Amino acid sequence: MNQFFDYNNNVFRILGGLADCLILGALWIVCSIPVVTMGAATAAVYHAVNKSIVHGQGYAFREYCTALKTDLKQTTGAWLLWGILAAFLAADLVVTRQFLAQGSALGALYYFFIVLSAMALAWEFYLTAYMARFEGTIRESMKKTLVMVVANLGWSALLVAVFVLFVLMCNDTQCLIVLFPGVFALVKNYVLEKVFRKYRTPEDLARELEMTREYRN
Repeated sequence: MNQFFDYNNNVFRILGGLADCLILGALWIVCSIPVVTMGAATAAVYHAVNKSIVHGQGYAFREYCTALKTDLKQTTGAWLLWGILAAFLAADLVVTRQFLAQGSALGALYYFFIVLSAMALAWEFYLTAYMARFEGTIRESMKKTLVMVVANLGWSALLVAVFVLFVLMCNDTQCLIVLFPGVFALVKNYVLEKVFRKYRTPEDLARELEMTREYRN
């Protein structure tokens, strides 16, 4: 019985994680209302999930606010540049879908732009997560993450598929929307930390592991 009420119990950890996801989801929704800050809000959720929920360091609310304040300018700039590309792709999809409906040969381009749009979406996942975890210029971050997307197509496709699944679930059950940002950030964390690890030096990994151990002790 005492073990059940132990805060280190897996049940309490899961419930605590869900509560944190609810908090982070609400924060993301509020901070994404201006739209231009959506990238910074997404990066802040990833930072809070990675540090608070995954590694048990600090509180999700505090980590989110700290990351949003610290990285707002940098992540917003990168997200706006990505947004320009996304807008062009969205316009191409609308135009080529009309060609497809008319039976034009140019309609075949619609499927090409679907693939490009999926890759662009994956790029956004990598970009916001990378900027939440590592320092670097906007140009450097965008270049590195684009290479990662292409070099890890399997993981990229998985993230896009999970994202689409989550969107469909939220469309059917709208109350899940508030959980979506935090839970999807957990999925991204599981996938992208595996990818990021391949591009980091053993010294960096050992240093991060030691910091995590010192915090828990």
